[in-house]
Amino acid sequence: MKNHVILFAILYVSSCFSAHGAMRVLFVNPSTAGDPFWHKVETFAVQAARDLDINLDIVYGDGHREFQHRAIARYLATHPAPDYAVLINYPGGSGQSMQLLEQREVYFVTLEETLSQQERELVQKPGERFHYWLAELSHDNQHAGQQLASFLHNKAVEQGIESPLVAAIGGHYGGETNLRVNGLRDFLADHQGQLVQVVHGRWQQEIARQQTAKLLRRYPELSIIWCASDAMALAAAQQAQQHGKVVNKDMFIGGFDWLTDSLSAIADGRQTASVGGHFLMGAWALVKAYDHRFSVSKSSTQEVRFKLAIAHQGNVKRILPLVDPDNWQQIDFKSYTRTHNSTLDEYPFDVQSILNQHF
Repeated sequence: MKNHVILFAILYVSSCFSAHGAMRVLFVNPSTAGDPFWHKVETFAVQAARDLDINLDIVYGDGHREFQHRAIARYLATHPAPDYAVLINYPGGSGQSMQLLEQREVYFVTLEETLSQQERELVQKPGERFHYWLAELSHDNQHAGQQLASFLHNKAVEQGIESPLVAAIGGHYGGETNLRVNGLRDFLADHQGQLVQVVHGRWQQEIARQQTAKLLRRYPELSIIWCASDAMALAAAQQAQQHGKVVNKDMFIGGFDWLTDSLSAIADGRQTASVGGHFLMGAWALVKAYDHRFSVSKSSTQEVRFKLAIAHQGNVKRILPLVDPDNWQQIDFKSYTRTHNSTLDEYPFDVQSILNQHF
């Protein structure tokens, strides 16, 4: 009897796959094709799509909500509507792209917490105002900002800097940057140290380099530069060295994203730390869409949170293989779906768990 039940389950899932046919998904890369972080997100999404037998199309938002909206509109005007879409909500758009997908009856999964509280109230939660909005995958940006602040502060204290002067280089004004900076502020509220200035580098290395030069002239005793991205952290570290600062001695610099260049810089002592793991979020969005397609998670949680981790000199050699897509060839993304792993109570998207299990 047990064997008959197992055989029925296999035949049922197989018949679902045949009846539905290959999934078509539009992945909206919010940046440009050459953006180091979003290229990595895209690369792992492509790998997940291959494992999940998903036909994946990609368009680019070129770093601006209007460009992204036009890219989606142009795609929908020239292609059959996909089954699903994966995108981020640019601040200031009030769900403009989501409205377009809703009108075309395309299910969609959003990434990151990018909207202000006011805009969040307008768009509401997945499945409320927008019925085709399946889920939002995000990490706790505020906690991540606190993680980075804590690590950099501890390293400064270890070098005898008891009350460090701190500067922050954020990205754009708004949701994601604000949450990360709020984590920094939360940490400093309970620890010795002074946040002397927050500037916004708009995620651009050259702007971050120029801002770092100005900050160091204004605050010669500055010892921590907290950055909202690794790209800006790399630029800040290079500029700090030109000003005679020594990273991990009298200057401590960290960012977000686990860029390969940053991880190498951490290994070499040219950057102090990086918070990351969210390079997998595009792949996780496809896993969520896949399970919805095959009817195993239509009523499951609509807001999926995953934890990030911090890379530093003590663990970076373990993390470097994790961010290399070649090392994922033997890991099948089907194993992360509930369709193929019915024992999953929660999605295993915690990067530390993946690191411990496979690397």
